[in-house]
Amino acid sequence: MIDSLTIAPERLAVFSPFSRLADDQRILLSHQLARMNAAAGTLLVSFGDIPDYEIFLLKGSVQICSELNKTNVNAGDARSSLSLVNLRPSPVQIIAQTDIEYFLVNADLLQSLQSENITSDFNNPELMAGSSSHPVVLNFYKALMNNRLELPSLPEISQRISRIITDDSLHLDQIATLIASDAALSAKLLRLANSPMYRGKSSVSSVSDALNRMGINAVRHLVLAFALKDKLKSNSPWIKNRMLGCWKQGVQLAALCYVLAKTCTKIPPEEAMLAGLLHNVGELPLLQFAEHYPELEQDPDYLSQILSDARGQAGAMILHRWNLSIPLITAVQHVDSWFYEPNDPEPTIADILLLACLHSLHMADRAPWIPAINQVPAYQKIAPGQLSDSMTLKILDDAREQISEIRQLLSR
Repeated sequence: MIDSLTIAPERLAVFSPFSRLADDQRILLSHQLARMNAAAGTLLVSFGDIPDYEIFLLKGSVQICSELNKTNVNAGDARSSLSLVNLRPSPVQIIAQTDIEYFLVNADLLQSLQSENITSDFNNPELMAGSSSHPVVLNFYKALMNNRLELPSLPEISQRISRIITDDSLHLDQIATLIASDAALSAKLLRLANSPMYRGKSSVSSVSDALNRMGINAVRHLVLAFALKDKLKSNSPWIKNRMLGCWKQGVQLAALCYVLAKTCTKIPPEEAMLAGLLHNVGELPLLQFAEHYPELEQDPDYLSQILSDARGQAGAMILHRWNLSIPLITAVQHVDSWFYEPNDPEPTIADILLLACLHSLHMADRAPWIPAINQVPAYQKIAPGQLSDSMTLKILDDAREQISEIRQLLSR
């Protein structure tokens, strides 16, 4: 049943796709949407539907059913700030659990308005954060604009190693001497050089031999990976635990990315592994601000949404500061953009990272509204025909032992 009443522009602003629109755009949109009611049990979207509209929940509860699980979404919770329809054809069906109120927006109209709103005025933190963003995100951008943001920096030894490895005038022995000055780093590299990832006919006992076996570029990426764990510091136990959770997620994705790159592409597997390890590095400065909002400790799902709003941009800034490669920065910046398509017909680090993320989420049976792996562009470039019955990647399912070994090596 269509309701002739419009929705106030400020009410629209609480939904993420509209939060960055200008006031006049929201006013225009409020007069062009269809506000509707539906009884409990109403089927809103069926499997395979290709609706030309977006659905936003105002009141009540719906159930999103995939082939594997079911999830309830209530008006006002974090998931309801997004459109209930996020893929076409739809991989889910959506059913009203209670009597609901919702509104429809033409998908093309919304995309057009969002395109118009692209601006070069990056000096406005409110604009960058979005009007409905939590103060954590807003304060992050304010600190950024006022040059008060303390981004994580690399340890001096890691910076020096990263610099000299790119110096063609230096010999391998000179690089090995610098690495050997850090006992902990040397031990980690030797352990890796003698691991199943690189193991040769005999074990190595010197840094020089490890460099010869693994290669200088591989060592550069591994040194940066080892440095990341030292950044996980906080005075708040719950923030510390969250940071450790980020690290564990990174280790899991690092192992998945390594196997994908080594098996399916010509991309150096250590570089792909580093992308996995750094995919959520942008959460570190954001968590510094979250520490001032202890109520978020009781709502981890909401905190996850807050972090996902800005972690890509924050991560890109950190990696730029660390002088890492453009492909690596791009991959981290677009880690949450499932349908991102790099302008490259060959597989990229971004493709590998997106597939690894999707595989990990499907393995954990989380987030039923994420796309199936075979629906994203990266799938056809990296692993076509590798979809398992459980909607994961066969090639990664078959490499569980190798993935476990890599995780153990990175976690020590």
